Amino acid sequence: MKVLILGGTSFFGKEIVRQFNEAGHEVTVFTRGNHALNDLPEHRHIQGDREKLEDLVRANAVDSFDVVIDNIAFTAAHVRAALKAFSKTSHYILCSTISVYRYAPAKYPWPLTDGEVSHEYQPPEENLGDIHWKYARGKLEAEKECMKQRKVPWTILRPTVVYGPEDPTDLGFWYLMRLLSGGPMLLADSGSQSFRLLYSVDCARAFLQVAENRKRVLRKCYLLGQSEIITLRDFIEESAKALGVVPDYLCVAGEVLKEMGGPYASLTNIIPDSSAARRDFGFATTPFADFIRVTSEWFRDHWKGDEAKMLESRDKEIAFAQRWKTTVKI
Repeated sequence: MKVLILGGTSFFGKEIVRQFNEAGHEVTVFTRGNHALNDLPEHRHIQGDREKLEDLVRANAVDSFDVVIDNIAFTAAHVRAALKAFSKTSHYILCSTISVYRYAPAKYPWPLTDGEVSHEYQPPEENLGDIHWKYARGKLEAEKECMKQRKVPWTILRPTVVYGPEDPTDLGFWYLMRLLSGGPMLLADSGSQSFRLLYSVDCARAFLQVAENRKRVLRKCYLLGQSEIITLRDFIEESAKALGVVPDYLCVAGEVLKEMGGPYASLTNIIPDSSAARRDFGFATTPFADFIRVTSEWFRDHWKGDEAKMLESRDKEIAFAQRWKTTVKI
């Protein structure tokens, strides 16, 4: 199988390249060339800008691709251009996001299922001035553009929050840095928020499985998430265990902590149902404790991010903890 990956130089995009390569497929990666590619498995590289239709058309002329995986489509225009450039491909796989469930009309749609999203629904609380709403709307319109055309066969994957080594968002690492630095761990709402993460390796494997089970997955959307439903406290506890530390919790209402509760404090009932993916292409996930351990150890031993930026609010958090303990006499 000849596979073209739009965006494959970081995080689970890199893992997609590795897994397709190991499965014996011919892999071509299309990127702007801003990241070094010397740590990727064997592949062919095409340099170009996905914002430019002529670059996509040039990529299409390089070979006859059986599969096009689009990891960097964030708008309808992105999908429109890709479908025009790669109109002869047998399978276009669009990487979407669980964020499109902001457009589920049902008030309590949990667990989230593949058919809950409405591409016509406009929530009254939608605010496109907010980066999260803007991202979700862009992905929603990208999906809609893909679905409305009949020429290019497609599959849409909607991963939940993806986590693993080399995660460029640093969202989960926010908690790991505080575990390693010591001091109080401010736990919003006692860490009761429930959600499902997705290990980056499992996310990449889903793309491979979809490509290899083409006939069963065409014109379908699939939610992807880990098997276990966990809480924020579970995430912190398992990470602390892997790092060999004991958390010093201070439980405070989330509405009081606000951003001091960390990036995952808002993940309440983010629970995708991946049963359709299991049924149609054998999707399975790595045990939660296993991928938390691997990721925590990678962070401890290999993370090279900006520690000062990661801890820029730490003094404020510690001062808050001291005042809180004095006020409520813990």
